[in-house]
Amino acid sequence: MFKSFLRSMSVSMLIIGTMIGAGFASGKEVVSFFGATPNMFIAAIAGVLVFGCSVLFLFVGRRAQKSDIGEVNGAVFGKVRPVADVFMLFNSMTVLGAMLAGTDSLAAEFIDIRPLASIVLGVICALVAIKGINGVIKANAVLVPIMIIFLLVCTVMAIEFPFSAQSAPIKPYSVILYVSMNMILGGSVLTTVNKLSPREIILASSVAAAVITALLMFIMGALQSCAAAYADMPILLIALKSGKAMYFIALPVIAASIFTTMLSAFKSVYDYLSGFIKYKLIAAGIVLIGGMAVGLFGFSNVVGKLYPIIGIIGLLYLACNCWYLIRTRVKRKVKIKGKRLKSKIFKAKNA
Repeated sequence: MFKSFLRSMSVSMLIIGTMIGAGFASGKEVVSFFGATPNMFIAAIAGVLVFGCSVLFLFVGRRAQKSDIGEVNGAVFGKVRPVADVFMLFNSMTVLGAMLAGTDSLAAEFIDIRPLASIVLGVICALVAIKGINGVIKANAVLVPIMIIFLLVCTVMAIEFPFSAQSAPIKPYSVILYVSMNMILGGSVLTTVNKLSPREIILASSVAAAVITALLMFIMGALQSCAAAYADMPILLIALKSGKAMYFIALPVIAASIFTTMLSAFKSVYDYLSGFIKYKLIAAGIVLIGGMAVGLFGFSNVVGKLYPIIGIIGLLYLACNCWYLIRTRVKRKVKIKGKRLKSKIFKAKNA
């Protein structure tokens, strides 16, 4: 029972860690999708969608029983797998590039040494990703709780009381695209998690959705209390409002959030390339160089311009995963009925 609970919590940390990247933890992603003073009710809608997407991908992983995203795409998409592979590679490379660019932007708060900072973090990421899904899960299990606690404390301290939530209009398509964009990267990792029971899947997804909802709500509240929306990393200005100590704590925490999302993006591309490239280090090196190339566009440009594109294409990817679960379930029922019918015929003949 306890081991089951730990598995669920580990996977929930993986889901959260995938979402809380530089874009989320810095506040830039929220501003790009929902504006400078987003309506806080958006957080609840996003949480419901995160739960649904998490359940979907984990059940696909349970049904497919594959160890890497290429094999999962083969099961889900069949003959059009190459199209899905191209999209997943584009998605993961875009996120990886954003995380590497975010690393350099964060380091520039002290000294502009680009691209040295992103190269160092990228190499560390490669070494962890090479170890497989267990290494990624362990890294998230350690770092994500720290990130959650900091973001909650930092944003709560920045919110001015008495607090009156802004009544900006909610644009449903923005929420859908936001969750789609975030969960597609998670899907590339979650669909390779194939040992959870249905109960563990529901628990992991519920915890992740609840945490994401709370974090979004407090980040949005802090944005409404601070004129920080147009900064490259708004959360740094939000933290500075609470004093220099909070600001200096924010830097390594954002670095950790970059690292957890970078891990998921890196692993997705690395798993695909390792099917064609025999040597692990060469495959990892190609992934890192590709991510650095995307990162040259800059953190704000990648988050603001490429992330929404991923969200739009991601809706089709989500629909295909839903269809995979439906058609495989129908096939299973037909197969069971066929076996029962054969059994009845056999018994009738031998009666």
